[in-house]
Amino acid sequence: MAGAIFLFETMESTYCMPYMMREMKALTNEHPVAEGMILFSFATMVEGASGFGTPAALGTPMLVSMGHPALESVVMLLVFNTFATVWGAVGTPIWFGYGPLDLSEDDLLEIANRASIAMSISAFLLLPWALTILMPWRVVRRNLLFVMLAIAGTVGPSLGLSFFSYEFPSLLGGVIGCALTGLLSQFQVGLAQLSEEEEALWMEQRSKMLADSNAITAGKKHQAAPSDTSVQESGDIEQGSNDDGNDGGGDVKVVGSGSQSDGDNSEEQDAAVTNQSNDGKKVIDDANAEPAQDRNDQEAAIEEHLGPRKSFSLEYVVEVILRILPIWGVVLLLILTRVEEVGLKEHLVDKEPHFEIVLGSWGIFRLSRTLVFQLNHIMTYPNLNWTYQFLYIPFFMPFILISFVTFAIFRQGARLSPWQITKKTTGRLRNPAIALLGALVLVQLMIRSGTAAPAFIIGSNLADWFKEGFVIICPLIGALGSFFSGSTTVSNLTFGGIQLIAAESIGVSKTAMLALQAIGGSAGNGICLNNIIAACAVVGLKVSEGEILSRTARYVFSLTTIATVVMLVLFFRF
Repeated sequence: MAGAIFLFETMESTYCMPYMMREMKALTNEHPVAEGMILFSFATMVEGASGFGTPAALGTPMLVSMGHPALESVVMLLVFNTFATVWGAVGTPIWFGYGPLDLSEDDLLEIANRASIAMSISAFLLLPWALTILMPWRVVRRNLLFVMLAIAGTVGPSLGLSFFSYEFPSLLGGVIGCALTGLLSQFQVGLAQLSEEEEALWMEQRSKMLADSNAITAGKKHQAAPSDTSVQESGDIEQGSNDDGNDGGGDVKVVGSGSQSDGDNSEEQDAAVTNQSNDGKKVIDDANAEPAQDRNDQEAAIEEHLGPRKSFSLEYVVEVILRILPIWGVVLLLILTRVEEVGLKEHLVDKEPHFEIVLGSWGIFRLSRTLVFQLNHIMTYPNLNWTYQFLYIPFFMPFILISFVTFAIFRQGARLSPWQITKKTTGRLRNPAIALLGALVLVQLMIRSGTAAPAFIIGSNLADWFKEGFVIICPLIGALGSFFSGSTTVSNLTFGGIQLIAAESIGVSKTAMLALQAIGGSAGNGICLNNIIAACAVVGLKVSEGEILSRTARYVFSLTTIATVVMLVLFFRF
């Protein structure tokens, strides 16, 4: 976790992340569907590299800078983040979240693969609906081929990789998805240009969203004043029915005062729509002038540092390769250290001690030649051991190593020094570390003592009460864990033991049950208060967490429902 965040902060400080954001914005040609889908791939990639709510905190300002309303941008990124968090940063929710359960490598791979299958099917069904958060269904429907191809470009590689690894699906799937979605957008594959009518409808919906955001922020969304007098007489916005099935909550009708004729009203409406079409970006930006000005200043500083965007040439290709070094460098090192045929893995995990120190009742400390730290027989308990594989666990290698290589290449003009990045990383880790520490202590207490362990008692009793019906509540328990902790990893740590015991008690596949737990934990990130607060803060959006939670909850529970059905059909046998 610390290494992933350190890498992310290094990418921000050396302008590698802003560079990638600029390139992605350029590839979409300001098409709303292309912008939405490339942000989905981007969120998947960032989740694989960093996790812990970073996709929503980073992707939301990108959508806002493209002219989209802040409230809906937050909701959309939170929904996008529910799909990739099942693997988290290089598989942390799988290998660390289920670490205390002593599962085999094959079990962990099977969990990741089964979760990936259910998530992939859910993505094809839910993501087109999720796009209607920002745009009318009519626009999504006309570009449905592009949407499906873009989804396949991200979840397809993730699904394929999950058969061989639980560390690469988010990171590598997101990287491939960004590239393929960018190519689809650049060559207009399945991407239809908006007609004048669709453009006007889209601008109307964005203005409606903006008005709702302002009303919510001011606490006036549900005032008792009659709308037929206070709203219509002011010549502002009136909510109507939504015939296009979009998720914006209704169309927009511009009305004048009651004394005007229908012809005057029609002329004013046409003028208003035209004005919205011409100045839609300005209308959106005025929603929150101070944060928008801050973002404009930041973008100007980034452009000044990076310089103008280069045309396609050898120099451009070299620049792209160097700027995305943090991504492909991490992937390359992970491959070299994980693929057994390379021959590095067996050395990096070798526990043969180079020397050992007896620490009395504290235990026996051992250190191998490849820096595998061990503390055995802790407090004289024969089976109470601790092991840390320094060069194999994804911390120093690849994250810290690649971070220093990146900083060495782009140190000139970097916004922060390595020491400042370390301090910032430590600050970001404070709250997650407390949650993880508490979860680890709780997990160790719950899984100890065999049949007397709390996890065994809770899991057995729940299985006796619900019997086969426990499968239905399994992902909801996972989502509840993420809701409180803000982490799929913590959710898996906390409830993994209970889910395992329940699966064994009712006689179903333990890997299917734990995959469903991971799916629930991933979905729960969409309703997690930590993620909501972080995403709102970064764009200066001042609304209640409940307002956003009420909008994301429908997608979260739709995801858990679809995934449960898929798992029941494919993997559960009673």
